[in-house]
Amino acid sequence: MFQEYDQIEQQIAEHQAKIEELQEQMAKAERKKQGVIAFDKALVNLAAEYEMEEEELYAARGDQIVDWLVGQLGNEDAPDYVRSLKARVARALKREGESPRRTTRRAASAKPAEPKLETGHYRNPYTNATIEKKKRNPKQLNQWVAEHGLEKVQSWKI
Repeated sequence: MFQEYDQIEQQIAEHQAKIEELQEQMAKAERKKQGVIAFDKALVNLAAEYEMEEEELYAARGDQIVDWLVGQLGNEDAPDYVRSLKARVARALKREGESPRRTTRRAASAKPAEPKLETGHYRNPYTNATIEKKKRNPKQLNQWVAEHGLEKVQSWKI
């Protein structure tokens, strides 16, 4: 019976120690919160003193902010707003028809874009050679574009 009482007393002491630890953590968090509020007020006052807009402050630190955010993207312990930003960027890229992964692969294997020529027949006035373009430019047509320029080759359409 006394053992049970001693165990309960020990558990109460452990819980009280945990409560004190949590109260200390809460006090530190509150202090940080107050620091952020004070920092924000000081920043607003400095911006007003030097006649700066908030956007100008962000623009001045933009490269540093981007570098920090990029460094956080792979971090599993990244703050919620970093994960939220990552998801928003992915959605925006998806709306534009690209995914973040697809663009990196595409950039690595991208061939130079072919000049835009309409389908049809083209005759080189210098050699009298005629080439038919269906879907993609034939090699010879691309060579003509490289040699004579796109506008000139477009004028050779018959």
